[in-house]
Amino acid sequence: MKLSSKTVLLSVLVALSATELFAQISLGIRGGLNLSKWSLNDEAKKEIEGFDLESINALLLGALVEIRLSDNLAIQPEVNFIQKGSKLVAEETAPVPVKIEGTTTLNYVEVPLLLKVGTGFGVGRFDVLLGPSFGYALNGKRKLKATVAGQTETETEDVDFDRDETARTDVGAQVGASLGLGLGSSARLFVDGRYLLGFSNLDQHEHTGGGDEPTVRNRGIALTAGIIFSF
Repeated sequence: MKLSSKTVLLSVLVALSATELFAQISLGIRGGLNLSKWSLNDEAKKEIEGFDLESINALLLGALVEIRLSDNLAIQPEVNFIQKGSKLVAEETAPVPVKIEGTTTLNYVEVPLLLKVGTGFGVGRFDVLLGPSFGYALNGKRKLKATVAGQTETETEDVDFDRDETARTDVGAQVGASLGLGLGSSARLFVDGRYLLGFSNLDQHEHTGGGDEPTVRNRGIALTAGIIFSF
């Protein structure tokens, strides 16, 4: 009986040690840029004919929880503040030089739920990131800048989602990679890059004509750096 009790106790201790080792929870923060640009189908492109679509440099700040299940596998939910949008630009040179820029910036709270698959090497670590994201637009700004013969005028207005028939929700996916550098046993610096793929159509205007409906979807390349603390 003594041998059996010791065996059971040893098994329990081993199981608890394995759980502590491979279910480690870490907290982190990240920040950087989202190079955001809308993706338009052919019908939507017809509505902005004469304008070029360009990306904007937008802000991204967030907090994360890394739940490490093994050395090679983790789950990482996040809560981020992220800006998304795009810029429309039109230029004419005759009879006088004219340049018109319209920039829309939408401010989202976004919750990605990412699977991390990777490996450690020395003090470093490399992970591939993949998972869905769920965003809600809090507010937004629209800026119109017109330059005529060297004279510039600027107007800014708030985005009215109901009046403008613009969707607030943005369901999407994120895929990317992260490179980390250990700072002892309790912290890790990291940089990551992700491609942000929006599935939701931002254009909620009622479409009465024939053919396909115009679709406007968020796209972005997020470049961030941060730090993770292990507990």
